This record gives sequence, C-alpha cells and structure tokens, in this order.
Amino acid sequence: MYLAKLNVSHFRNIAEADLALSPGINLLVGENGAGKTALLEAIHLLARGRSFRTPQAKQLIQHNQKELLVRGEVSSGAMSHSLARSKSSTGANEARIDAQSVNRQSRYAELLPLQTLLPGIGDLVLDGPSIRREFVDWGLFHVEQNYLGTAQRFRKALIQRAAWLKDSPPEDFTMDPWATTLAAAGAEISTWRRRFVDALDAQFQQTLGRMQAGLTCDLRYHGSGFSEEEALEQLAASYERDRRYATTHVGPHRADVDIRVEGAPARTVVSRGQAKLIASAIALSYSAELALRCGAQPVLLLDDFGAELDESHRQRFFAELRTLGCQVIATTTDQPERLVGSSSFDATRVFHVEQGSVTQNS
Repeated sequence: MYLAKLNVSHFRNIAEADLALSPGINLLVGENGAGKTALLEAIHLLARGRSFRTPQAKQLIQHNQKELLVRGEVSSGAMSHSLARSKSSTGANEARIDAQSVNRQSRYAELLPLQTLLPGIGDLVLDGPSIRREFVDWGLFHVEQNYLGTAQRFRKALIQRAAWLKDSPPEDFTMDPWATTLAAAGAEISTWRRRFVDALDAQFQQTLGRMQAGLTCDLRYHGSGFSEEEALEQLAASYERDRRYATTHVGPHRADVDIRVEGAPARTVVSRGQAKLIASAIALSYSAELALRCGAQPVLLLDDFGAELDESHRQRFFAELRTLGCQVIATTTDQPERLVGSSSFDATRVFHVEQGSVTQNS
C-alpha cells in the first residue's frame, strides 16, 4: 500500500495542493519556509490524526480560514481506498475512509502505515526510552494481531492500579487485584517486543554492512519478566515501593531498547551524525522486517534528511530504500540528484514547492 494521491487545502501556508505521488522516491524541493514540511505534516495528520509538530489544530489551519482538509488515495495493485480528515477552528474534527465516518485510528494505521525520519531522528539513539518503546510498538501493531488489545488491557490495568495504590492499599501483595492482569499482559508484551527486537537486530546488522557505516552496533530489548511467573515475582518485590509512590515501577512501560556501539551505550559515545546514521539504519531494518513479516511497508517521511550525513551515506541510504521498494516522500533544499545519487535519480519524482504552491517536474 502506498499513497498515490494527496490533496491538501488550507493547511498552514498551503491554500491548495494536489500531488500525484510515485510509489518510489518523491522529493519536495524548495527553500526553507516554502511549505515542504507542511506537506509531510499533512500526510502525518491524514495517517495518524495529529501533527508531528504541534497538538494545536488551530495552528495548522491557514490564516483567515475556518477549516483544513487533507485527502489521500492509498493504492495496492487493484485495490484502493480514499482517506480524508478535516479539522475546524471550532474544534470539530471529521475522519472518513471511503466516504464513511471512522472512529478507529487503527484502521488508518493499517491502510497508511507511516515512519517519520525528522531532523531529530537521531533522538531514537540519544533520547530516553519512551521514543524507542513507541517505535517498537508501532511495528508490533502491524505484525502481531493481538498486540493492540493486550497493550490496551495492560495500560488500563496500570491506570486502575495507580488509583488503587493512592487509596491506602493493604500491605499484603496477594491482595493486589491488578497484579495478575499486569503480569499476564506485561509478560506477553515483553515477549513480543524481545522477539521483534531480535529480528530487527538481524536486519540491522545486514543494513549497517550495506551502508558501510563503519560501526559495530547491536540492538537488545531490555525489559522485565518474559513469563507471567517472573513478572509476578518482580511486582511482588516492588510492591512496597509501589505503595509508597502510588505507581508501578516494573513492567514493559519501563523497558528500553538497548543500542550499543562497541559494547558501550550508543548515546554516550556517538556524535549526532553517527546517531542519525544508526537511527536511519534502524528505520530501514524496521521497514524490511515489516515487509518480511506482514507484506506491508511503511511510507517513509523524511524531512531535511541531508543534514548531518555525508553524501556517500545519503546515497547509500536511498539505494537501500530502492532495494526495499519503500515509498519515500522527502524534503530537501539541496539539488535532487546530489541528495539521492545518479543511480536513484531516474526513478525519483520531483516536486517544487514555493510559497505554498506545488508544481511537478515535467
């Protein structure tokens, strides 16, 4: 599935834009402030119902307009679906798939899976564990049929237990009404995550080699018990502390993906450029694993991807994308051929963005 058509109305500085996108590499070329990132933001809104830059819908609506509208057509062979989202300055939102109102965000994620590589993609390596947990969970949503339901059950029990812990719970751990649910769901989540990260690491090693990264790096899932019995033991050991602070200290909500370079935590030894290279290789490996496991590849949104990577690594990255067959929608202020390399340029569709107006190369 790929995004074949995009129509954007009254989104930031874009009054109206229609794009017929290639299933391969698409480049949005223009100066800073032209509206390139706004187009990526509109695609993100279409797929996930929110911007990657602001939670305030009013900031997305073009000045002096009452509503924004983003529409897209996703296509896979003979099958296609129309997606649409609108947001009003009054707070009213509408989401439609094939002209029918839809309340489930998961349906959008199924039809238009996204992966974003923004200028801060290196934060996947350098930042705290929550960004890495979310990254893994998006993958599991697509490859494990029961993952979403189990994750929702765990989160609900976590919230209910927090409220219970605030209300002078008994000292005896066996009286905890939420422990069994947390242990069972938490063990499932941990097991799925570990398997996914192990598979991702196998892809990652191959990707690093092809990109000639010059780094010895590996990924490992670092979390709590992988069996219900282990999870219950860890909850019991943490119970007194949980009672004291009215929060659950052990479980998959506290886990991390350990990224190591030469055996050391990557965030302590790499530069921002190296962090971006590692994160980019992880993103490629993630796409390859999704394609292998469920036959779906996420649409990659790349914003100002050329920054902090040298020309040879950029061109190897795009060559790898071509091999994977991913749809790529990327912004750049650079010359298109210089960004993707001559081997990929012939298969690249180029759009010029200027003051909110979009034209396609003939």
